[in-house]
Amino acid sequence: MNAADPARKKQLGQYFTGVPVARLLLALADVKDAATLIDPMVGVGDMLQAAIEVGSTGASMVGIDLDPLAVKVATDRFAGRPSMELRCQDAFSGPLPTHQFAMVVTNPPYIRYQGRSDVDGVETPTTPTVRRGLIAAIEARADLSAAAKHLFIETARSYPATADVAVPAWILAASLVAEDGTLAVVVPQAWLSRNYAAPLRSMLERSFDVTHLVEDGDASWFDDAQVRTHLLVARRRPVDAPPAHPTTVVARATGALNDGGYLRGGFSDEKELVAALNAVTSPHNVFVTAGLVARREVRSATAAGTTAEVAGLLSAHEAEMPGRTLESYGWQAGQGMRTGANDFFYVSRSGHTVTTSARWTTRHVSLPMETLLPTVRRQADLDDRLLVDRNGLTSALANLRGWATRADREAAAREGWDKDWWNSRYRLLPDDVCEWIQEAEASVTRTPPHRRLPELTAVAPNQKVGRSGEPLGYWYQLPPLARRHQPDLFIPRVCGGRPYARASSDGVVVDANFATLWAVTDNALPAPAVLALLNSTWVWANLEQNCTVLGGGALKVEATDLRRLRLPDFDDLAVAELTRLGKALSKTTDTDVLAEVDWTVASALSRPDRADGLASALGEMATRGLEHRS
Repeated sequence: MNAADPARKKQLGQYFTGVPVARLLLALADVKDAATLIDPMVGVGDMLQAAIEVGSTGASMVGIDLDPLAVKVATDRFAGRPSMELRCQDAFSGPLPTHQFAMVVTNPPYIRYQGRSDVDGVETPTTPTVRRGLIAAIEARADLSAAAKHLFIETARSYPATADVAVPAWILAASLVAEDGTLAVVVPQAWLSRNYAAPLRSMLERSFDVTHLVEDGDASWFDDAQVRTHLLVARRRPVDAPPAHPTTVVARATGALNDGGYLRGGFSDEKELVAALNAVTSPHNVFVTAGLVARREVRSATAAGTTAEVAGLLSAHEAEMPGRTLESYGWQAGQGMRTGANDFFYVSRSGHTVTTSARWTTRHVSLPMETLLPTVRRQADLDDRLLVDRNGLTSALANLRGWATRADREAAAREGWDKDWWNSRYRLLPDDVCEWIQEAEASVTRTPPHRRLPELTAVAPNQKVGRSGEPLGYWYQLPPLARRHQPDLFIPRVCGGRPYARASSDGVVVDANFATLWAVTDNALPAPAVLALLNSTWVWANLEQNCTVLGGGALKVEATDLRRLRLPDFDDLAVAELTRLGKALSKTTDTDVLAEVDWTVASALSRPDRADGLASALGEMATRGLEHRS
């Protein structure tokens, strides 16, 4: 094997940074002023190479990695540089340089070392070994203050055992930074909100000032990874000292920032780009260059308490927070209707006129009205109201269960099935509907692999026969609809703006473009109360923090995200109030009503006398999330 082998890299959790990304990170960190630099998970040396390219000419550099193949690549790469020291060892167990560094840079491996394993001769440590080694390494840092050593050791003891090895790697990197030195790391988007990184965030808040945070907005930096990442730069300060750098430049980059292999947009180099970023003063996103927007966040002492409370609530483990889930309130979340052949099963209806997809030559069909179920197919089907009026929907689902074509009746007769048996099971569809079905049955998909509609994976199971071969179902007959197909509430799965939940009229079918919710117990929280709750700023802030941001800045809200929501434990008075407000929201999205919802939810999360401040902080956090992805 070699250091670039994809399978080997995946087993070792290696997602090598690449010089373009590393150059941007090191430029943000102002590496030219650092006299000493270390990368404790150096890989093939991309960070060190980038440091040299963006201006670090005389720094003493150290690189450490447990993979001998990667270290060999790095050694060959930097042959002849006397100020470069490369070591092949496990940074958690081998001896580290004794002095603190002016700059620590790294892109740690992303793998869970639950048990010892051997990957092509590289022995990976166990989770307990990593923790013990990390604590021992921090204890050995002679130049760390007692307060810093205590903080870093407590962080090392408290991170979850299920955390990725990147978490202890960040803690180790932080412990190597000298006071007023710089930490520059690649971190996944999840570090902002996931439970496993809560100790790490607390450590950063108490001992570092985050000066720059740049998000890979469309996941274009790492082809072999499926997560969005951030470049984080932070300056070290004494533990619990007032911030020396009270603002953070927060930026979002997209693929358009890449100019011929350099992440610089329209600037001549990364240095000019960083200068433009540092000049940003607006608290709202402003255009910096092609593929880059940024804002400056100010951390104020008056807002710190409320902001910390919000961040703590958003990241708290369920066991540590008096909260509930949708399931505990008697609700389930799923996904709407997936037909497998939307351009057949969905039709348009205007009065008694039924129009099929433009794909078919049979454009108007006399489908029986009882087969047509009003449908929310796309967000374009919706207006500003949060209660969907079934009478205003023009899309419909052709639900042909219990109906069949003349051709299928004749085929059943040829196969010897009794006519009375067939007629008791199926009603005969009108001739023009039969012609439409026959046309669709003979057609093939437009994209490879070209298959007939009845052969599609999601359509073929509709065709069923009994033990004796009797026809129990035809391809154009959908299976029985489930509650998730005709829910009480639903939310778009892809949200360009703020995600809003809507209430559905009885019997309305909701497409798979939406996450759906429905009550499952007799004592479930009333639907209007859940409608109000899901449209609260508390839920919005949670979704902004925890859902996936797609290319273009849309937020992807899945059923799993809704199931994981941590919700307040409401008393009877709060439930009654949310129910009242939900009924009001079904008629209007008045901002005053939404403000009342926020106050009710915030009161349950904290105390009534702090509800206004908490609701305001939640609103600011949710709005920043929306601005950051838009």
